Amino acid sequence: MIHKLSNQLMIVLLCFTVFNTAKAQENNLKADLSFHTLGSTDDVRPMWLVANEWGKFEQFGYSETLLELGADYEVLNNKNVALNIGVRGLLNANVSNSILQEAYVKGKLWFIDFSLGKEQFSPVIINDELSSGMFLMNSNARPVPKVNMGIFDYLPLGFTNDWVEIKGGMSQGWLNDDRIEKGNSASDVLLHEKFAYLRVGGLKLKPYAGLMHSALFGGTRPNGTEIPIDFWATFTAKGSASLGGGEETNAAGAHMGLWDFGFNWDNNFADVHFYWQMPFADASGMRFYNGYNKDYSLGVLLEPKDLKWLQGFSFEVFRTDHQSGYGIPDPLYPVAYNGHPQGSIIWMHEIEDDLDGFMYEVFGETKTGWTEDEVSRYLEVELNEGYAYGGRDDYMNNGSYYNGWIYHGNNMGTPLYHTATKVRKYASPWDEYDQVLFYNNRVNGFHLGASGYILPVLKYRIKTSYTLNKGSYAEEFRGRSSWEETESYFFKSTKRQMYSMLEIDWQTNWLEGFYVKGKIAFDVGQLYNSVGGQLSLVYIPAF
Repeated sequence: MIHKLSNQLMIVLLCFTVFNTAKAQENNLKADLSFHTLGSTDDVRPMWLVANEWGKFEQFGYSETLLELGADYEVLNNKNVALNIGVRGLLNANVSNSILQEAYVKGKLWFIDFSLGKEQFSPVIINDELSSGMFLMNSNARPVPKVNMGIFDYLPLGFTNDWVEIKGGMSQGWLNDDRIEKGNSASDVLLHEKFAYLRVGGLKLKPYAGLMHSALFGGTRPNGTEIPIDFWATFTAKGSASLGGGEETNAAGAHMGLWDFGFNWDNNFADVHFYWQMPFADASGMRFYNGYNKDYSLGVLLEPKDLKWLQGFSFEVFRTDHQSGYGIPDPLYPVAYNGHPQGSIIWMHEIEDDLDGFMYEVFGETKTGWTEDEVSRYLEVELNEGYAYGGRDDYMNNGSYYNGWIYHGNNMGTPLYHTATKVRKYASPWDEYDQVLFYNNRVNGFHLGASGYILPVLKYRIKTSYTLNKGSYAEEFRGRSSWEETESYFFKSTKRQMYSMLEIDWQTNWLEGFYVKGKIAFDVGQLYNSVGGQLSLVYIPAF
């Protein structure tokens, strides 16, 4: 309790300090003060009322009120060096939910960007205000304390006559939230992220290609066991002998990634950004050209140049239900064989010298002269319902880290995925296997977003998403490596859901920099029905 009260006192003192400092440092300080109150008709709040807001608002509950204060102070800015410091506090009416949202130092040294601390920023976000949000590294969860370094905006390479532009970076973070729930949970998990992009410059139409990688590693189990760290193996997504077990033959830590292809086109009508993104969770999904990866987000973002009524427009079509297919990840021994217990993974390199013996002892096949291809196909037919192995990628989930890609209850990627906590609030119960956190991560659908001005002082923003929800492989069956179907599974039939929101932003004439914002949102469909609204009073002083 003392710790919580000290946090609240710090936030209150921050309010006074910022505005007192503003009087003396008018040219270098940016600040904002907001009052937010929101309510909903259901314990599950409408998604676009709270999603992609950097975790400021709770996902659940009928009402919430908070005071927000942020400040950014420019310490230094010259040709070669820039340095800023910033803070943001959220003082909640429910005092225990008050937090220091941001506390950072950031800057630039020549062409290298860097930041240290918690900041509401991601260098890969396209436009979370209008889009459904990036699959990874987006604005849905609270800022993670981390160190970032890289080239955050495209840098033309002079020795190519600016025909080649690059950007990229790497961050190291610490998930310091309460993550202990089950035996395969871990606290103090480390977060490693990186991205690299290459774009063709010199033309109005600029195609690009990029790759993102996010990994969880390290941490402490509920029983106090420290998880070994092999940073280089995690960095390269390779196996590690020092970690042993499945992480010796697969990859050290938990991994998610994203291919990002597209182009930027600056024409007379609008700035156009077209993107085709492909998520993956393992090596088979990463090799998108092999046919395993059929998941994608296909979108276009328009920013018209001469239209007041339409300042921005977003359209997306997405699919994430395939996840490398229905086949289980690995072939498993149906019986014990040659020191391998029943249920352990069959590795072809361990049996390649005696395929005939393996087939006879395990399956009773008397045929001789088996080849690896024949054995592989036999395993698919007999043990995997005819599907290829390597499926059920289970995005955002991981068997070694129960909480997966979550921070303070929110997905660090797309808000369209639902955790077990959320699903239990709206779904009819079933006999849960309960080994992973995201119960609904197979989602298809489309999304629309738009913003513009109704009047010179009145701005609107709308977002709507229509989704087909198919749950997760890990709950449809008794785990990712089972063909035993779960009885009474809620997502056995696809569930349809729509999430919508309208926001009006009024710049008043009472006080320069004072805005009144109203938002109404509703979720309807076969998952749940919820209507909610938010009123915000925002003051951004002009120093």
